[in-house]
Amino acid sequence: MQFLYNISIQCYIVAIKIAALFMPKAQKAIEGRKNWEDKIASAVNSKDPWIWMHCSSLGEFEQGRPVLEALKKKYPSYKFALSFFSPSGYEIRKNYKKADLIFYLPFDTPKNAKKLAEIFEPKIWILAKYDYWYNHLKEQHNIGTNIIVVSAIFRQNHIYFKPYGKWFAQNLKQYIHHFFVQDKASKNLLNSIDISRVTFSGDTRFDRVKTIAKNTPPLIWVEKFKSNQNLIVIGSSWKEDEALWINFINNKLPNDWKVIVAPHEIKSDKIQNLKESLNRDTLLYSDLKRKLEKGEIPIALLNEAKVIIVDTIGLLSTIYASADLAYVGGGFNKSGVHNTLEPAVFGVPVIIGPNYEKFNEVKLLKSRGVLFSIENYQTFENVLLELMNSAEKRKEIQHKSKHFFAEQLLSTQIIVDSIDLD
Repeated sequence: MQFLYNISIQCYIVAIKIAALFMPKAQKAIEGRKNWEDKIASAVNSKDPWIWMHCSSLGEFEQGRPVLEALKKKYPSYKFALSFFSPSGYEIRKNYKKADLIFYLPFDTPKNAKKLAEIFEPKIWILAKYDYWYNHLKEQHNIGTNIIVVSAIFRQNHIYFKPYGKWFAQNLKQYIHHFFVQDKASKNLLNSIDISRVTFSGDTRFDRVKTIAKNTPPLIWVEKFKSNQNLIVIGSSWKEDEALWINFINNKLPNDWKVIVAPHEIKSDKIQNLKESLNRDTLLYSDLKRKLEKGEIPIALLNEAKVIIVDTIGLLSTIYASADLAYVGGGFNKSGVHNTLEPAVFGVPVIIGPNYEKFNEVKLLKSRGVLFSIENYQTFENVLLELMNSAEKRKEIQHKSKHFFAEQLLSTQIIVDSIDLD
């Protein structure tokens, strides 16, 4: 099986190099890994103790981030490395200030894994949620690195629990020293394949969003735009989502509601098409930003606008602080819905599409009556208008949400208290 695994890695590398000829994301994955040995070797001093966190992409980073930042406070003398597999994580977080070294994880060939272990010997390697690369696991284990997984989640259909997945399961058992899992079902599944070093600690993202909510004052321009009206925020929307909300805004949006849209794709032509598809007064954030940077708050412009399209990244979680309703996109895509915790932590009722079964936190929010899934435009309109027309119902959901987040485990604290590097 090891031989077949290594062959599959080589095939993947060939495929990604071919894709790099015409796909910018694949090109970044190849270019970003060039001369990785020199980059890491020049940053690493053999005298410094290191803590290393690996994340597949941006979503996993948000799960690992609370642990990394808590460990930085607990172990101020340590240096911190952060690696990503995907360009969508690396490109956005390559300047993250709380890491001393940020790099692309080298492709998981035996040669790369051995070379990395020769030049980089962290005290502990933390994997966020998943991304198990077996050559890297083996070589880091061989040099004595303590390997743990945080916010891990497992399902019955994963390969580790199939008769043909015994090799993969054995590697997890042999190389990973401890799993901190999101739910009891994951713990039971690991126990079923004789992995006992497991702690049910919950999802670290709850800690992250609670911290954001606690330390996030509303943006002044959002409050001025909202004024004395209500606000729905449409976050991380894709093409399939846009078909719903464009129709609703153009034909059904109540007079006492305003809209902020933060699309997943922010290419200028895409943004312009969105703006032109709306029959309401629409403002682009990039146009507004130029005035804000001069210290101006263009009140007249904000009062006239019914919709603002946010054509930049990094603002959405803060914008949710002012929302009365939220629609989170991705629920009509194969990849599934985006981050629903960010709006929910502010007590905002959340609406999503039907593809959410892979997301534990979404199922929890739905079971508590603070999140609603829709199947098509008609159900979208029905749910939206019901919530828009009832301030009492929105207040009730806010109360439920507050209790829900208060009940969640202090996952980060459980994990950090379990880590002893002295």
